[in-house]
Amino acid sequence: MKRLEKVVLGGLGGLSAVLVKFLGQDYGTVVSNASNLTADQMVNYQVAYALLTPILMFLGAFFAWITDETNRMKVVALAIAAPAMVTTWSGGQKGDLQASLLLPVSSAYAQGVNPAKAGIPVEKPGTVTEQSTLGRIQSGIGVFFGYGKEPKKYWVIVGSFKDRSKAQQFADKINAEDAMLNAWIGVKVPPNNYYPVIVGTYSYLSEAKELQKRALATQSIKDAYLSSGAQR
Repeated sequence: MKRLEKVVLGGLGGLSAVLVKFLGQDYGTVVSNASNLTADQMVNYQVAYALLTPILMFLGAFFAWITDETNRMKVVALAIAAPAMVTTWSGGQKGDLQASLLLPVSSAYAQGVNPAKAGIPVEKPGTVTEQSTLGRIQSGIGVFFGYGKEPKKYWVIVGSFKDRSKAQQFADKINAEDAMLNAWIGVKVPPNNYYPVIVGTYSYLSEAKELQKRALATQSIKDAYLSSGAQR
């Protein structure tokens, strides 16, 4: 068997290992659960596979090139085995550091109050965050190895008040109009010490968007924001 043929077979073996990783570890998230991924997460997946697929193909080609094996099936098996050690180790979800820093919230934002000024982190999951090239590469590689790949959850915040009694009045007003929203009061958010008014529960993105849409359909709620509840 010629060296060139071994290299080609090795590269295809490396590509096979990548495809097995995608189908076995990431397909369910990227395809079946795409509605619960942020734009940033989708970009990170694209960066991860664009960067690491050629590397793993090279690894498969290299192992095929250095082996003395001449049987094609065995050459392909060897070429798959080397990248597979990497893809197997990179499986699963390693979690997120911010997951342990969730705000202890308990229902709404004061109308007219900017959520950011109230000290509550507001997010727009459909937008891509600006990052440096190095930062984007680091995020992409992190996703490939299981970091930050899990779908995030969000609170739907509809108001914030410095006076807890006013926050409670607003939550009661919402519940009187639509009890299914289940508005409730969170704890004060430093540094400005506002009480957030929240509707519903901590939900995945698709569910949070539906809840946000339902909240905005009421007469009481003028604005509704998504927040992951992670401290900064």
